[in-house]
Formats: sequence, structure tokens, C-alpha cells
Amino acid sequence: MLLTGSYRRALDDKQRLAIPKPLREQLPGGEPLYLTPGLDGCLAVYPKGPFAALAHRLSANSPGSREVRDYSRLFYSQAACVVPDSQWRFRVTPELAAWAELSGEVVVVGVRDHLEVWSAEKWDQYVARCDGHYDQLAEIALVGQGNVHETPTADQTVTNGHPKTVMAMTANRMPR
Repeated sequence: MLLTGSYRRALDDKQRLAIPKPLREQLPGGEPLYLTPGLDGCLAVYPKGPFAALAHRLSANSPGSREVRDYSRLFYSQAACVVPDSQWRFRVTPELAAWAELSGEVVVVGVRDHLEVWSAEKWDQYVARCDGHYDQLAEIALVGQGNVHETPTADQTVTNGHPKTVMAMTANRMPR
């Protein structure tokens, strides 16, 4: 399964979101999806297999670490198991919709093994901020510089022919 593309959609008056046809054709039918807080202010939608793989990866981390316990509690307590209806719509919980600031127009993005749901405004801002650095981001992502998200900034310099990036890690707000 390889989920790709971005699609503008609208949440209906019941907070339902329809999964675009090109994406739903890649998803296993008849299985639940897991709606969770995502990173960078979006929601994540995981099919059963990738959600289980994420759970396994998280369980491999030490439960003795305060950060692992805190993240696990926040992540799992706010995850919702949703089953799309016959039109491939599911209801976004009010808490997650509020956390991701979803209302009206949203953007559904395929990201390899899961979907992301962004407010259209946040998505447009994200693309405007990152798109100009696409080549630099590709170099970082494809070289495999670890698991830290590196965001090039406008005041970036070049050292020995390679871009020097500023490492940026942001703490995301979790829904309450």
C-alpha cells in the first residue's frame, strides 16, 4: 500500500470526511481506521496494519522513560477507531477536529502508509514554508540523517558544498 496525493475536501455538517477515491482504492476495505493526533498540527489516519506497526515500534521503547509514557497516554487515549460507511466517510471526533482546527475545507494527504488531514489554511501555510526547500529536504530525507526533522531556514549557509541546516523540533499540542 502506497498512499500518495493531496485532495481538498469539506467536512460536512456532521463532521464527516469522505476519503477520496484514489486513496480509498489503496486501503483495505471493511477494516477499521485509526484516527489520531498527528504531527505538525494535523490528524493522522492509519489503516490497521500500519497502526499495529506503529504500536509495536512504540512498545519497543522503554516504558521507564517519562516521554514514552506521556506520549503513549496522550496518543492512545485520544485515538479513535472509525469505520468508514458505504461512501467511505467517517466522523472526526469533536476533540480531534478542534485540536487540528478542522472546519469547512480540509486537505487529505497520502503519506506512504497513512493519511493526514489538515485544515486547508494550515496545509497551504505548510506548503508555502517548505516547498522552496524541497531539494534540501529531499537530500536530508534520502541520505537518512537520523530521525530528527530538520527544517532549513532562510538564513541557511552552505559549508563545504552542503547546506547547513538548523535543527528544529517543535512540541505539538495534544488535544485535551
